[in-house]
Amino acid sequence: MQSIAMVIRPHTGSHVRRRFCLILSLIVLAVGSIDRGRADSGLAAGEVFGYIGKKFTDLRPLPKWNTLLMRYRDEEGRDADCRSRGRGNCPYTEWKALIDRLEGLDRRTQVEEVNRFANDWRYVTDPVNWGVDDYWATPGEFFAKAGDCEDYAIVKFMSLRALGFDNADLSLVAVMDLNLDVGHAVLLVEVQGQTLLLDNQIKRVAPAVSVRHYKPVFSANEKVWWLFK
Repeated sequence: MQSIAMVIRPHTGSHVRRRFCLILSLIVLAVGSIDRGRADSGLAAGEVFGYIGKKFTDLRPLPKWNTLLMRYRDEEGRDADCRSRGRGNCPYTEWKALIDRLEGLDRRTQVEEVNRFANDWRYVTDPVNWGVDDYWATPGEFFAKAGDCEDYAIVKFMSLRALGFDNADLSLVAVMDLNLDVGHAVLLVEVQGQTLLLDNQIKRVAPAVSVRHYKPVFSANEKVWWLFK
């Protein structure tokens, strides 16, 4: 497992910081433009790393996440079609084997095994991998080419959903690392009343309350999201 200094190298810090500042600016502008779409219940606060966020039910202000969900559904269909034809090189072959192996195990074990499985993939920045500043990869794309922080969080999110975890118990979180002053993304999951952190920069699953250096920018699941200011 790479150290945090190796995962986010100093010369990439300014690039990552600019990317997250731009994302936050676009989100704030988009939220302002769809203010009438908020439901009263959407103003209920959610807590992430000790911060309180504002809840929204329209995912359009998060285009990377919103389109990722649609691309993932398409990819699932292609994988299912591949399997129905009896092909051996389908996109999710290794992943499906993991899900099958973990089914029926206790939730904490499933979380730990999913975290370990995803973190075994190497870290590759989006400019190197895709030739663009910011790209959110589907699980199939991640398994083919590896990825960066949000891609680890995405594949963990989808893995736990495939294992039957409730959407409401999962949250993909974009954060600022206050120690390094760079953007990052992680997954949070609720298991038996405890919020657990799955982070490609931390080898083991950790209680979210033990982490003090992350400030959330936004968090999301498949239905709702929260904005933090």
